Amino acid sequence: MKLFSNRQGRLRRTNISAFTLVEMMVSVWIYLFIFIGVMIAIQIFGLRIYTLAATKMSATAGAREVLNHIRDDIRQAKMLQVGNWAGGSFTAVSTNSLAQGNALQIYQTTNVGLPYSIYYLDTSTSTNYLMLETFTSTGTNLTTLASYITNQIVFDAEDYLGNTMSNSLKNNQVYHVTLQFYQWEYPIAFIGTNTGLNEYDYYQLRTKVSRRALD
Repeated sequence: MKLFSNRQGRLRRTNISAFTLVEMMVSVWIYLFIFIGVMIAIQIFGLRIYTLAATKMSATAGAREVLNHIRDDIRQAKMLQVGNWAGGSFTAVSTNSLAQGNALQIYQTTNVGLPYSIYYLDTSTSTNYLMLETFTSTGTNLTTLASYITNQIVFDAEDYLGNTMSNSLKNNQVYHVTLQFYQWEYPIAFIGTNTGLNEYDYYQLRTKVSRRALD
C-alpha cells in the first residue's frame, strides 16, 4: 500500500524566461537611439525659441532707441512743425489742416533758421527708411534711424485728449510718434518665392512727447 503518490511528491519545475544577450543589446541600442533623438529635438527647439526671442528683443530695442532719440529732441526743442517729406524737401502742413504727416521739423532755438533738424520717412525706395537730417551752418548730416517702415503717418500733434490738432506752434501740443515696421522672424532663414511673408514679424511702437522748454 502506497502512502504517498509519486505525482504529489514530484517537484514541479517552473518555466523561467529571460532575454538573451543579443536581445539585451538590441533593446539597449533602441532606447539609446530614442534618447539621442529626443535630446536632439529638444536642443533644436531650444535654439529656435532662443533665436526667435533674440530677434524680437533686438528689433524692439533698436526701435526704442530711435524713439528715445526723437523724444529727447522734442523735449529740448523750441519750435516744432509737422509736415511731409517729398522730392527731397520738407513741406509743413498748413495752419488750418490737421498736423499729421511723415516728417517733423525741430528748431532748437526760437529763430526760424539754422540750426534745425528734420525727421522724415524716405519713401523713394521700397525699404522706407526713417531718416534724420541735421542742418547747421557748416553743412548737413544725414543719419538712417530705421528701415522697413510700413505706416505713412509717423508724426502728429495732439491735445491732451488725444485729438489731432492744427499745425500751430502752441505750447500745449503733444507729439505722437508711431513706428510700424517688419523684420525677419529668423535672420538666417531663406526667404524664397514660395514662402511668402510668413518668415517676417511685424512690430508697432508708439510714444507721446511734449516739449519741456515752454515759453
